Amino acid sequence: MINYLRNLRIRLKLYILVGVALIGMLIIGGMSFLLMGRLNEKTNDISTSWLPSIDTARDMETTLSNIRLNELGYLTAVSDEVEESSLTYIQKETEEMNALLSKYGDLIDEEEKAFYDTAMNYWTQYSQADEKIVELAKGGDTEEARGILEGECVELYNSLNGAFNDIITYNTDGSDKETAASMALYRTATFLLAGIIIVIILIGVFFSFIIIRLIKLPVSEIEKNTP
Repeated sequence: MINYLRNLRIRLKLYILVGVALIGMLIIGGMSFLLMGRLNEKTNDISTSWLPSIDTARDMETTLSNIRLNELGYLTAVSDEVEESSLTYIQKETEEMNALLSKYGDLIDEEEKAFYDTAMNYWTQYSQADEKIVELAKGGDTEEARGILEGECVELYNSLNGAFNDIITYNTDGSDKETAASMALYRTATFLLAGIIIVIILIGVFFSFIIIRLIKLPVSEIEKNTP
């Protein structure tokens, strides 16, 4: 190889030296873009799927608690004004729950669909029981409505909260794993790029030394033969 380089013209030797530098820069740039792309995919998955699902599930927990609180307020209202206010709030929070479940449904993939189906099943039963409570209360049968609230609704409330907690746990674990994978990828990328840079520098130094030496020899000969 050295003999081959020795026989090349000085211009070609310089081209080789510049070419080695450019190839090294292209390798470093390409690896950087590749690794940054993979890291971006993982962080994007965390910010657009895992964390929003956690926040939505927590909002659903809060909304469900508000509904139950106002159901009790509706059945124990001491005036028509309080009763109407509680009923309005129940309807508002019910719409909010439907919106949150729809939002959560847009965030999930097939692997998480079972959590969504479970939550939807319990919520459908709970909203039906809620409608029955309101219907009985409007008909004056407050005791039976209270029985549903303290019986069937308690079981469904606990089941729904359990479903929401399962969603939170699943997404928290997933987020933690993706975060750990992102950190591992970052460390790998750092060491890999550092290694590539060191190798390219060594190759560049080697070629630079050889080519400069090969250029210097004929130049020295020319200088000696120049009067």
